Amino acid sequence: MKIIGYADRLSVRAGSDIAFCVSSEHDTYRPEIVRLRRGGSPRHGVALVEEPVEAGLPPRVSGRVQVTTSGSFAEAGRPVGPLHAVGLAVWFLPTLPADEPRPLLAVEDLVLETSAAGIALRRGATLLAVLDAPPAERRWAFAAATLDAAGEVRLSLHRADLPAAATASHATPAPVHGALRIGSDGTATGGLGRTFNGKLARPVVSATAWPDAITAALAAGADPLALLDPATTSALDLAADPGGTHVPDRGGLTGGATVHHLPTRGVPGPFWTGAETDFRRAPAEFDALHLHDDDLADAGWEPDLAWTVPADLPSGVYALKTSADDDVDRIPFVVTPARHDAPVLVVLPTWTYLAYANWRTYAEYEPERLVIYGEARGIDERDRWLVEHPELGRSLYDVHTDGSGVCHATRLRPIVNLRPDYFTPTTRGFRHYAQDLLLLDWLDRRGERYAVVTDDEVEREGTALLSRYRVVLTGSHPEYCSAGMLDSYLGYTRAGGRLMYLGGNGFYQVTARHPGHPDALEIRRGHAGVATWVSDPGEEHLAATGERGGLWRMRGRAPNLLAGVGFTAQGFDKGSGYRRSPASAEACWVFHGVDVGVGEVFGAEGPGLGGAAGDEIDRADVTLGTPADAVVLASSVGHSEKIELVPEEADHGYAAAPPGIHPKVRSDVVLLTRPGGGAVFSVGSIAWSTAMTHNGGDNDVSRITGNVLDRFRDEPQQ
Repeated sequence: MKIIGYADRLSVRAGSDIAFCVSSEHDTYRPEIVRLRRGGSPRHGVALVEEPVEAGLPPRVSGRVQVTTSGSFAEAGRPVGPLHAVGLAVWFLPTLPADEPRPLLAVEDLVLETSAAGIALRRGATLLAVLDAPPAERRWAFAAATLDAAGEVRLSLHRADLPAAATASHATPAPVHGALRIGSDGTATGGLGRTFNGKLARPVVSATAWPDAITAALAAGADPLALLDPATTSALDLAADPGGTHVPDRGGLTGGATVHHLPTRGVPGPFWTGAETDFRRAPAEFDALHLHDDDLADAGWEPDLAWTVPADLPSGVYALKTSADDDVDRIPFVVTPARHDAPVLVVLPTWTYLAYANWRTYAEYEPERLVIYGEARGIDERDRWLVEHPELGRSLYDVHTDGSGVCHATRLRPIVNLRPDYFTPTTRGFRHYAQDLLLLDWLDRRGERYAVVTDDEVEREGTALLSRYRVVLTGSHPEYCSAGMLDSYLGYTRAGGRLMYLGGNGFYQVTARHPGHPDALEIRRGHAGVATWVSDPGEEHLAATGERGGLWRMRGRAPNLLAGVGFTAQGFDKGSGYRRSPASAEACWVFHGVDVGVGEVFGAEGPGLGGAAGDEIDRADVTLGTPADAVVLASSVGHSEKIELVPEEADHGYAAAPPGIHPKVRSDVVLLTRPGGGAVFSVGSIAWSTAMTHNGGDNDVSRITGNVLDRFRDEPQQ
């Protein structure tokens, strides 16, 4: 990939500005704005459709290569020193010990560092002291170093269940001054950061080469400000405001520090007792940063182009198309409406797009995916390029280089799978963003007047936004959402709004916008649900909000309460059709023009997986909150044994599972009404909107969806 970029936002209101950051190996490239009408590519078997937009951009832009350095750390806001004597101390828990030393605590070029062999104190490239006492992986240790005005150096390491280790040496005395950094020495330039992988807590820097007795007291948990002069000591409070980016200094040596690149916060420190798992109840015990060399909050590229979106530009999905020779990249963005005069609103699930952003499984685990699919489906070549660029961050389904789960995802970076022509092996083509463009194409073919927004607008504007529209349509996989988003959708339907949930596995995972980095999301997986990692002990609460993470179902807010259905099973071998239910006679208008009687099957064909019920599917269940009067219009049939129940649906107890396909393995199409004229139509399948495109849109799944949309749009509220 010789040209790639990202925008400074995923959505922009008509009349506002947007900027684009581009990295190009070409001397120049051609920029143009296009409206994306349909996703696709030759591999999809469906052509991508785009329309040029008159934008007044320059005909050519000079290319330049832009680089990113990942890795989280903290840095004091003002320089320290000069200090003629200095003491450094910090608690650390290594999660990826390596032969190469990684910095723990630094004042400019004086660095206390660790490796698999032990700890060391160096000044620039000169080692002042080395202690061959290996710290244990994933166990807390305490390191301290002092350098006095005469050049005497003392270095010590305290580990649980082992005697303290110490060494002494002599160095040429010289004042110490400059930036105070935690987990970094500031030397990395491009690629994975040269930062510490692991947890750091209770850093201390002082203008004093304190005696061994103070080192022992600090290792025992003493407050450094009770032992050292507060005016000349830094004791950064890493427990304070874990959702923010500023760390106050309880001492007077610095003005506090800034946390960079989204380390995991609100995590237990070395003195956690286990009595509390919520950091809000025992903040002093949750005083650690978990740093990773592949953490990323912002790729840090400079903008190359800015564009003022015309105030009268129709709401929709657009892209900056950059072209040079045979290399093309389309940087996506949504234009939200300046005026809310359309009857239909489409909410693109951009929080889910970010959760999957730069998911590395296809290239990094290609043999394992082959076993899952039972066939070779190939991958998008952009995923192979992504392997060469670990500094561009991971998805919330990946693990960091140290094996810990990725809690944060940012939009301020190139995202290779957020492209209209991206090929997803899981579904043999369309999924997420490219698939949701098929829904917009379907609306265009029907001549619908609609507007497009993203999860960000729903989170920010809530029910006030939704209530401006007669019908709200979701994308195919609105899995990640906040409490505010759930409240907004529920409030909308209870006030007479009509919601069409046109996907599967929606409203599933507790998610929050990071207050310190509003371009990023945060999750904690917890210990339930479909997950590629689980939270460590004491790390289930989101630093952003303090709320417990994991599944909304485990918080008493199963998706069934809002949508009538909730996630039940998944599988990626083939899709299936639906059998119309006897109860569907109560809403026969849904099946107008559909030549399918009660007990007959529809929707068994389509691109990709080959049916409307596939990928991830949801079912109705009154015990989980499906309203008792909800009408199950149809249920899927014909699933294979490769479609498996999600973990939270597994049977417990001694009774054996029923033979054959488990009865919970099904997708239910549900219609429910709410007082005040509100209604919800849920299809319970990610594959549904792909199946709507079968035979050019001339199919039963498309007709059913159209019937509901017409009724929801045109029937007056009661």
